[in-house]
Amino acid sequence: MDNNSSRVLIVDDMPVNRMILASLLASNGVISEQVESGQECLDLCEQKDFDLILMDHRMPELDGVDTLVRLKEIFKEKDREVPVVCHTTEEGRSNINLYKAAGFSDVLIKPIDPQQLLSVLMTYLPEEDKVSEQEEELILLEESPSEDSDEDDLKDELDKLPMWLKTVPHIDLVAGIKNCETASEYVDALYVFHSSIIQKAEEIEFYLSHEDWTMFELRVHSLKSMAALIGAKKLSEAARALESAAKLDDHSTIRQDTPALLKAYRAFDDLLSRIGSANKATAKGSQKPVKSANILSTPVGNSRTILFIQSGNSIVATGIDNNLKKAGFTVITIPDEPDAIIARRFDADIILYLPMTGDKSHIGLTMNLLGELCQDDSKILCLTGDIPDIENAMAASGSNRVTKCYPRPVDIKHFIRDMKKYSMMQREYHRKKTVFIVDDDPDYLSVISHWLSSDYNVSCFSSGDDVMDGLLTATPDLILLDYEMPEMDGYEIMKSLREEETTREIPIIFLTGKNDRDHVYRILGFKPDGYLLKTSGKDSLLDAIRRFFTEAIFRTPERVG
Repeated sequence: MDNNSSRVLIVDDMPVNRMILASLLASNGVISEQVESGQECLDLCEQKDFDLILMDHRMPELDGVDTLVRLKEIFKEKDREVPVVCHTTEEGRSNINLYKAAGFSDVLIKPIDPQQLLSVLMTYLPEEDKVSEQEEELILLEESPSEDSDEDDLKDELDKLPMWLKTVPHIDLVAGIKNCETASEYVDALYVFHSSIIQKAEEIEFYLSHEDWTMFELRVHSLKSMAALIGAKKLSEAARALESAAKLDDHSTIRQDTPALLKAYRAFDDLLSRIGSANKATAKGSQKPVKSANILSTPVGNSRTILFIQSGNSIVATGIDNNLKKAGFTVITIPDEPDAIIARRFDADIILYLPMTGDKSHIGLTMNLLGELCQDDSKILCLTGDIPDIENAMAASGSNRVTKCYPRPVDIKHFIRDMKKYSMMQREYHRKKTVFIVDDDPDYLSVISHWLSSDYNVSCFSSGDDVMDGLLTATPDLILLDYEMPEMDGYEIMKSLREEETTREIPIIFLTGKNDRDHVYRILGFKPDGYLLKTSGKDSLLDAIRRFFTEAIFRTPERVG
């Protein structure tokens, strides 16, 4: 390549993300440049050539999809093909093929896994620029995480289910437990499903007899999602087939197959007749801690506390400690030892690490631990010290969780200003958020509301008019919006909200039971703040929402400081 070329272009409106990606690339010997908007990306690609572009999906003004479309035109004029890899949040994991259909070469999920990034570099960089075979072998030799613990947890939860439930045909209990995470949550979902069978079956029958195909489609769509959630796979597939027939106006198939669906559906009324007593029996003492969405695990007051990890005493450490205390922070100083770090992990929202001089191996071990803790507990991690030590730390596993580095000599005024900003960001993150759920299916509203209520203030609405009335009295931090509803569908509701000055900034995540290419591509075209499948299990749904709020804080620091 000539001097006017760089290996990789990073496009992301968040400085933290750009820094992390640039550090990871540098650790693999890959040169990169960075821009913070889609327009800057287009301008730079007009002037220079790149071997690979890492593109954030969600950016203001020109988002990733819009930028990609215009990039394709630039590449066509230059007669070049440049791979563009989308990096997005957790909700994009189940839609990787759909992002590829939109034109992206691949997808990376935030927070970026260094090994996944290395795999992307191996795949898309020119042959002469790829990392060494030895590094590639390290990926292949990396031990995969053990699944024994998850299997044991699953068995424990299955053992808590009543014996009679294990004899009920046409239900996959393993799938149901995986979707709902615990025996208690699963029995709750079964109870909700069972309690509405008679009413919903009658509604499907009513809309069939009156040939109201729109409402018929919505009701079998709802049944498909709830049946999949509890593990009634055959019932879910039968509902899916009728939903497809309704979309194709295949009324002959609908009339022919609906009676069998209703018979199978109503059979669950008897099969699950004892679920009321099972609900009470499993309600006490059977829930395990939620691993992915314990939003309030760290007290809000800890946002003004900094865990300062260092080895020995130094002038740098003493100076930083004193200035933090003068600025009103509580500083907990602990040695650079795993036991000490683990013991005090919940005492602060911000971690400041001063790497030990010269000991690269020890720095790597500490960074690996800090990366895991900050990932699990959504903490902010910063580094300070001599440049060689910081470089060793940034080359280690766990560096993707570093927010900012402060090499010696530290600009104390700038450092304290950042710490105050991070403190406000953490306070905002740990504030209990308000979530509106909009869905015309009362069963789904009941289940999702139950899942979210321990961590969020939840309000449920069954229509566009209802949520508009609700917005007159409260402004939520997030709206989970069903896409397919009668009267006003999800897109119409979102359009209405975006047109009003008082509601246009409210984040919206679409909920849908469909993941076909055309459907998802259309939804992405509406530019929502996220996209989740209704078939997502409890753990996946909560984790996606937690990640959304984490990313939102870093995207809009002006809201908190």
